[in-house]
Amino acid sequence: MNKMTKYILPLIGICLAFTAQAKVMESSVATVNGRPILASDYENYYQTAVEQYKAVAPQFLEQPYATDLIGKEIIKKLISEELLYQAAEEAKIQVKDSEMDAALNEIKTRFATNEKGVQDPKGAEKRFNQALKEQHLTLKAYKEKLKKELAVKKLLESYIQANVKPVEEADAKALYDDVEAVLKNKTKTLKKLEKENPARLQEAQAIAAKLKQLTAPQVRVGHIYLAVTKDMPAEEAKKKEELIKQIKKELDGGMDFSAAVQKYTEDKAALASGGDMILIEGIAPKEIDKVAFSLAVGKTSAPIKTELGWHIIKIKEKRAEKEVGFQDIAQDLGQYLAQQKIQISMLEYVNGLADKADIKVTKTFEVDKEIEKAAAERAAQEAKAEAEKATKTTEKPAGKK
Repeated sequence: MNKMTKYILPLIGICLAFTAQAKVMESSVATVNGRPILASDYENYYQTAVEQYKAVAPQFLEQPYATDLIGKEIIKKLISEELLYQAAEEAKIQVKDSEMDAALNEIKTRFATNEKGVQDPKGAEKRFNQALKEQHLTLKAYKEKLKKELAVKKLLESYIQANVKPVEEADAKALYDDVEAVLKNKTKTLKKLEKENPARLQEAQAIAAKLKQLTAPQVRVGHIYLAVTKDMPAEEAKKKEELIKQIKKELDGGMDFSAAVQKYTEDKAALASGGDMILIEGIAPKEIDKVAFSLAVGKTSAPIKTELGWHIIKIKEKRAEKEVGFQDIAQDLGQYLAQQKIQISMLEYVNGLADKADIKVTKTFEVDKEIEKAAAERAAQEAKAEAEKATKTTEKPAGKK
């Protein structure tokens, strides 16, 4: 076996997240080979996507037709899923009961952490069933959906094995050389790359930027956080300031930092790791960055104010800047290239299925009307320009007297 086959990434399992139970109804947003994509499925995906944008990129939703663009992408996703489901059926792919049980058990382990961020494996089954209930799903209906997704996963794994060639070490080395040229600012090499392959240059620049972050000085800190928002009443903001000062006094008085995190921090997502964070120099808010990289290991900071609120950090570990050579990241680069190959191959595969399928999208969006209007105006302008050009070429020059 070629030693470079280790660079092939394991197939990233398709999303097994809960989706709302599709109610039996005539309303659909599209059909794929006559099989409807239900509006209920679309609405569930759509609402989830909008909520995610509100949480991580609310500014996007302020753009014209933002929700329409989200909706159109969701329909594309649902069509792709249906194409793959049908391909798996046509290939007569079977999912064993043991495979179903293993997948279901793996999903249940995701509910091992309770609402407070504390590990509670015994309560996983209860939280799993509660999630089904909240999504209006019966266990039977969820198992049916899961079985289809596992069949698609097996289909894709088989396709990748047959169609995606392993990444060779030479490919990883060539990419490393381009990244190194960016890191060391080798002007001659970069100018040549920009002329011959600008897309590759952009790729190398992106990897180099990420590598700079990963190799930059780092600090592992314990973190206590109290949120203060811009629209928070002044009285409430003042209480937060008084509380952070009280926490600092308790810490100075001998209170265990981890205990203080559990008791006070409002960063509930970080509780599973005891409130620890890895800070990369130059990435954290400047107020925290300055303190984190100047304090000695074992020391606890005074309260730090940022635009996000109040913070107290304890320095637990420091790491100096790292030097990285090809052998250090050869496997990572190989996996990156393999993932690229897989993504391109999957896109070609789904596009091939779509070319052969009878796909009808029945849901309309306001942005479609604007696109059609712009296209019509552009066509009219082009036709007018062609007519004017034709008129000029047929005109005869005036004769001399």
